[in-house]
Amino acid sequence: MLQQNILDQLKQFIETVSSGHTNPQLLTKPSLIKLALGFLDELPATRDIVFDYFGILAEIGVQLYVSPEMIDQKTGMPVSQIKQGAGNRQQQLRAEEYESFNMVKTSLQNLVWKGPPAWSPLIANWSLELVAKLSDKYTQRRMTISASCNYWLECSAMHGLLTLINSCFRKLNNTEAESCVETMLNAFHRYPMTFDWIVARLGGCFPYKIIMQILQCGIKRFVEDYRCHLDSEAGILDYMTSCHEQQLCAAFREMLKDGLSPKKPLDVAIVPFLLITTNYSDAILQSLVNVFIEIFTDDMCDAIVQKAPLWLSNKMFADMQPSLNNAVLRLNQHGAKLLLMVSRMAEKYVWCQDFLDTSMQELEQWVLKMRNFPLLADLAFEETKYMLWKSCLSTNLLEQQTAVRLLLVVSSQHPHIYYQTISQLLRKSYAQNPSTIGALMRLLGGQSGVLNFPSITKGFKMVLEDITLQEQVNNRLPMEPGTPTEAYNTFFNLNMLAKMQKKNHFPHVKPQLLTQSLNECLPKIIQILDCTIQKLVLKMDKDAAERSAEKFKLQQSNNNNNRESMHDMYKSNDVIKRPKLEASEATNTIESQDAARMRLAHLIVDLLNNIEAGARSNVLRTPLVLKLAVLSVKYFFVGLTEQTVIRRAAAAHRSFALLQRQCTARKLARTVCLRELVESALFYHGHLLGQLEEYELDELKIPEHELLILQNLHTSSGTNSNRSVLHSGIIGRGLRPVLPTNNQSCDAEKQALYLKALNACCTDLDKPNNVEGYSLVSLTLVELVSTDVMYNGLPFPDEDFTRVTMERDMQIRRAFITSPVLWAVLGLIATHRPALCYSSVLLRALCATCLHHWRGKNVNKFQPTAANDELMLCTKKLLQLLAMSQLIPPPLANLHTIIEHFEAPEIAVLLRECIWNYLKDHVPSPALFHVDNNGLHWRNTSLAKVEPQYVDTLRQLMQKKLNKLGAHYHQMFIMSDLHVANSAAPAAATIAEPTTATTAKTSIEVVELD
Repeated sequence: MLQQNILDQLKQFIETVSSGHTNPQLLTKPSLIKLALGFLDELPATRDIVFDYFGILAEIGVQLYVSPEMIDQKTGMPVSQIKQGAGNRQQQLRAEEYESFNMVKTSLQNLVWKGPPAWSPLIANWSLELVAKLSDKYTQRRMTISASCNYWLECSAMHGLLTLINSCFRKLNNTEAESCVETMLNAFHRYPMTFDWIVARLGGCFPYKIIMQILQCGIKRFVEDYRCHLDSEAGILDYMTSCHEQQLCAAFREMLKDGLSPKKPLDVAIVPFLLITTNYSDAILQSLVNVFIEIFTDDMCDAIVQKAPLWLSNKMFADMQPSLNNAVLRLNQHGAKLLLMVSRMAEKYVWCQDFLDTSMQELEQWVLKMRNFPLLADLAFEETKYMLWKSCLSTNLLEQQTAVRLLLVVSSQHPHIYYQTISQLLRKSYAQNPSTIGALMRLLGGQSGVLNFPSITKGFKMVLEDITLQEQVNNRLPMEPGTPTEAYNTFFNLNMLAKMQKKNHFPHVKPQLLTQSLNECLPKIIQILDCTIQKLVLKMDKDAAERSAEKFKLQQSNNNNNRESMHDMYKSNDVIKRPKLEASEATNTIESQDAARMRLAHLIVDLLNNIEAGARSNVLRTPLVLKLAVLSVKYFFVGLTEQTVIRRAAAAHRSFALLQRQCTARKLARTVCLRELVESALFYHGHLLGQLEEYELDELKIPEHELLILQNLHTSSGTNSNRSVLHSGIIGRGLRPVLPTNNQSCDAEKQALYLKALNACCTDLDKPNNVEGYSLVSLTLVELVSTDVMYNGLPFPDEDFTRVTMERDMQIRRAFITSPVLWAVLGLIATHRPALCYSSVLLRALCATCLHHWRGKNVNKFQPTAANDELMLCTKKLLQLLAMSQLIPPPLANLHTIIEHFEAPEIAVLLRECIWNYLKDHVPSPALFHVDNNGLHWRNTSLAKVEPQYVDTLRQLMQKKLNKLGAHYHQMFIMSDLHVANSAAPAAATIAEPTTATTAKTSIEVVELD
């Protein structure tokens, strides 16, 4: 009876389904669906009919999904049962029909999970075929895979079928899975345009298998027809890349191995197929490039060249070059690495160079058009940035220039990378490979045609800031001795670039752009120079102090008062230990650091000269002007400590150029430079110019109980208490030791360099005959050497008045003894008249002390005077200065040549009667000189005869020594008198004529007035 009911139900079911095609509401009744589901359990043989019915239900749901009456007019989206109350009355009534397949999906899904395993492959194959037919039948327009997935998964029936297929795939074994994959691919072959989204959606169940099968299918189609479109295959691969990139890369890896080593005829088409597929999707291109970068070797390049003719036989591949040119621009990763790899091979292979040139040109065009592209993000990565910096130092010019062009491209969007790149390249050394500096030169040129491209100034400021920190902190990073520091490399490179621009050998940069940028960075450069010079000056002063201490120690050891200490020192039983090796190494390290600082200082000053720092065209703040002037002088004295003559001369000439440019541009800089030069030579760095070293205050080391003042305090009162009774002992150690004689005369070379430095500061390029600077030196000498502000005027007083200023005069004389360079400075001033007039107080002090010393020379008995005696030398130099400056006329101007032939009393008389009295009556003043047409100050003493009272004493003394001074007497008196007589007559006539004319003119005027 039960079997009969089932058969009746089956008959009724068949009739209902057969007659219900025109009435979807009849077919979608829940009772009929439940009846069909019961047949699967009770009558398995009816499964074909039941599955056909289920297919009808799914098609009804799809029809309703795509029909216009189920579209929401406001949103344009299909109305589903999920949104309760959505749509109109008709849409709500038909929503039950639309959702009718959900009951079937739930029951079949339970059957898969809980029923016999045989149901899984059966339901999977049925679902695949049904989805393929429905998708092909009801797809109205071509869509991308992502759009197709989003569209069809909104359909309840299609979503249910895909859910069923996914559940079945999880229950299949390997054999059944292979069968289902084959079924799915067969459906893809039948419906390639509408089934691709289903393959992509279900490919996640067997990603590697699906990807390999899709690739194989694509290759077969490509071989059969190279004009075929691979949109479906590429779409599936692109969709699967988002979640299964590793499987896609593994498939590409296997395909490339077969393509580069072809064993079958089909393998020859693998590489062309993969390259053409990349035109459809950026994700596929990125995955393929990642695999290629991973497996690439140098041997592979040769294999590519060998197999290229086989690939070129494919016409599509032969014409695909234009489509590959922009392939690199579509890469999010490894784009820069790929271009650098191609650039390394470009010298060997022409096709690499063509590909590189075309790609770079298109890349730069996109930048000029301000278009965004994926490669820009890759270039902005930190890893890529460091890789490009490394390639900029490559000896391969193509790789080097490619890296620079890529950096310029990314710098247009990321200016900080441009500044960092300038900083990095400036710090590198290009000594071994000079050609690599081309990257830096090209980088500074910027990207032509790009608006608002970053300036190079900020890059310079960045590297200078880092160098400042390094120089201020000693031993920041451990370095091997002799290794150039980053500071040295930076300024060496800047110097080279500045010289090239100066010679117009720098076509990449606009004229004067580099110089202007460096002048804007001048405060930082001066700060680095200040730090470097200060360390060198400290080292120089420390060495000078150590040498002075050793010298005094040696002198004290020879003193009788220290014989006992000498004896103890030499008789000491202490064992002299050999210095440790570490100390020697430390000393060598310090010396190498000092040498490196000296080289750095030379480079910085060279750079300042090359960019013409301190020139009139550059606007500088006053503190910067003062600092640069002081550092220029300090650098000059530091340069005098160089070991060789050539190095000292080179350093001096650098400072000359720097000093002259500053002093010509600004009077403030001239004042500071001259004062620093004079002060340093007298008080700070005089040891470099032959200055005698003064004794320290405590060099005698007198014990406190031996001080004379303390001994007198112990004097007891007695019968003589009403008067002062002092201890008549020895004060201290006796007489103060005399100054050590300077066995080595003042270094003529260093003295000449010092005078040239003064001359560079005083010389005015615009006014060559201007003596303002030399006058300033003269006034500065008076200020620094003379210790009294009183009696510093120009006139010479009466000879008796010298007793008032004797102490000051002796101190001035002592300054000339301890600092011989003062004579040279006065000699320089004397040649630029009338600058020496302002140093009249110094000349007066020297003349007064010499006069008193010569007067007291022979108080008791005759003492012969040596030719090289200090007093004689001082007297001769004084007379030479007066003669050179034209402060004394002939024949007194020749007195320095014969002064050594007179005795001390005679010299004293000559100094008083001839020199002192003449200067007293003829005040050394600029008013004595007149300016000629050339701007030179000159005093024509040949036109006026010197009064007899100034020369008679000299004439009489020379007449007594005619056997020695006959030739000089003839030249000084006889010849000079003839010359004055001959020149007086024409001069008188010349003067008389204008006088007469003036008188006549005056008479005429008077007449006219009458």
